[in-house]
Amino acid sequence: MMAENGWIQCFHRLTIAAMAATLRNLRVILAKAEEHARQHRVDLTSLLTANLYADMFNLQQQLQYACFLPVDFAQHFSSGPPPRVGYDEATLPEFFASIDSTIAYLEAVTPERLAAPERTVPVFFDAKQGMAAEDYAASVIMPDFYFHVTVAYAILRHKGVPLGKSDFLGELQSVPIA
Repeated sequence: MMAENGWIQCFHRLTIAAMAATLRNLRVILAKAEEHARQHRVDLTSLLTANLYADMFNLQQQLQYACFLPVDFAQHFSSGPPPRVGYDEATLPEFFASIDSTIAYLEAVTPERLAAPERTVPVFFDAKQGMAAEDYAASVIMPDFYFHVTVAYAILRHKGVPLGKSDFLGELQSVPIA
């Protein structure tokens, strides 16, 4: 039982808690982008519609997926209805609200709610297909989530927002080693 509980704690930390922490960092990144736009008289719409390449999603769509994916995953382990995020946000205030809603939803999913790792989770892009929760997290949700957050970061960097790796990683929970 102890080994299973440890696995569940680890699974929670590497999925639900990791996405919440990354979204908190994304919120800080967006606040820096907003401040940069204000200081340099950059139209926020031009930032939200920017992309890295013509056939890639723009910043708005990257941010929508960054909110949608965690909620879609967490809803399979939540006792409450998911917030509607990742669909029609078009302004930074709307994205701040969606990020906050997503973080709150994730924080309500406790490790104990993940206690059924053998649960088959429907794949978000094909509800007729499913995967074991841990396989889905490892091969679809987490890579896809980090992809969209990373591209959002890259778009803002490309547009001149002064960001560094520490903005992406956020505050580390490090301790001194002897």
